[in-house]
This record gives sequence, structure tokens and C-alpha cells, in this order.
Amino acid sequence: MARFVQKLSILRVISFVLALSVGQILANIPVLNNSYPGGIAVIDFETSLSKPKATYSNVKLLVQKVKENHWQTIVGIPLLTKPGTKEIVIIGAHVQRIKFEVNEHLYEEQIITLTGKNKKYVSPNITQTDRINKERKALTIARKKFSDTAMSDGFFIAPVDGNITSSFGSKRTYNGENGLPHTGIDFSGSIGTKVKSSASGKVILVGDFFFNGNCIFIDHGKGLISAYMHLNKTQVKYGQKIQQGDIIGTIGKTGRSTGPHLHWSVYLNGTVVNPLLLLEKN
Repeated sequence: MARFVQKLSILRVISFVLALSVGQILANIPVLNNSYPGGIAVIDFETSLSKPKATYSNVKLLVQKVKENHWQTIVGIPLLTKPGTKEIVIIGAHVQRIKFEVNEHLYEEQIITLTGKNKKYVSPNITQTDRINKERKALTIARKKFSDTAMSDGFFIAPVDGNITSSFGSKRTYNGENGLPHTGIDFSGSIGTKVKSSASGKVILVGDFFFNGNCIFIDHGKGLISAYMHLNKTQVKYGQKIQQGDIIGTIGKTGRSTGPHLHWSVYLNGTVVNPLLLLEKN
């Protein structure tokens, strides 16, 4: 048995090294190039600087070293981006401008009907609108957080083992009115099912919000954030350091939710991206 485990470990190391050799996997956060709205663009560049910086639309980007003078930056592409040629800026001794293409990507459509008390999530009253506006400020600060130190390494893990009931990016209508695209992935699960942190990091927001219900935001460093929504209970505190796989809360149906489930979002350079792109089997 021990010999089998040793061989299995060696195979995993070999597989990871082979993945690196194709030039598509990053040094710390492995991700493939999926350059479309809601996806992630992987862009290689060279520089002799020890700590190069990059921006996209004047927003800081996650930059990682691959080997000597060889770097990569990963760009979260906003869901509403129009396909075409885009540009990042590498900031150093001199400015490099690198162009890349954003390709078209089709998302499914989803029709949602809210009844009874849930109608308030389609037509909130003045008091509820005031609450939404106040909460939006805190949520914006959380998703745009950029820490200079990376706190996560390697692939993400799924926060629960449930089936996916609603995919990322789907175009939604609520009671016949157009809403924003779905900004995460919904997992099925019963109330009380444990929710794990998808990667190591630090809790930067915990609270009860109008649309999100009980939710948690975790900073993984360099503009990479994960969020867990509609929770029944939260089991972490603001500022708490989290390891990948730690239990952070339980599935619920708080906020705008038609039933028990977990909504899982991932933000990169301030914009939502498909969380599945960060999993080992995406």
C-alpha cells in the first residue's frame, strides 16, 4: 500500500510538471486560457524586473513568475465585455502594451418566477432600496480588494459536493423583467450542509445582505476573491485566516433564493469569472 501511495504521488508530480511545460499553467494559480466574457485570459510576457506590475482598464492584475524573466498575468474579463481586441499594460522601466483577443461566448437563458414575499427582490420598496444602495458599497469594496501578497497556491476546490443547478453567466429574467447575468455557480444541497473554503485566504466580509443573504467573502491575494452566498449560518469572523477546505458555514436559502442552495462566486481584478476555470477538472 505504501509503495502504491508513493507511486501515485510521483504520478501527480509528473502530471503537474507536464502541465507546466505546455506554457498554459501559472506558477501559483493554475489556469488555462479562456479568453471570453466571464472567462480568464492568460498572457505571457518577458521582463527583467523582479516585481513587474500589469493593468487592464486601469485595474491591477494578478502577475506570477513562471521562470527567469518569463512572467504571466491572468485577466478576469467582465461578463458584459464585447468581443474584440483588448490591451493590457505592463508597468516597469518602460511601458509594454500587449494586445489580446476576447472571443464570443454564448450563455444559456434562465427564467425565474418569484412569488409571495420573494416579489420584493424584483420590486423593492424605498426602505429596501436604501438598504441595497448601502450594502452595494461594502460589496464593491470587497470584490475589488487587491492584496499584494498571494495567500493561495494551486487549484481551487469546490465548496460543496452538490450538483450544479444553475451555471455561471446565464442570462436571467425575473417575473418577465431582464436581470443581470448569473454571477456565480449554484450548487444544490439541503439546509445545514457544510460549506468549505475553496482556497486559503483571509475573511474580508461577513454579513447578511438583501440579495445575497448571509454571505462570506475571502481574499486569496492579488485581486483573487471568492464569495459564498445564501448561507444558513456563517462560522467565520472578519479578519480570520482560512485554509483551503476549512468549514466556513452551512447551506441555506437566505436572500434572493427560491430554495436551499449555495451560490459560489469568484472575482478576479474586480470582476466575476467562471469559478470552474480555477478547478483542477474545469
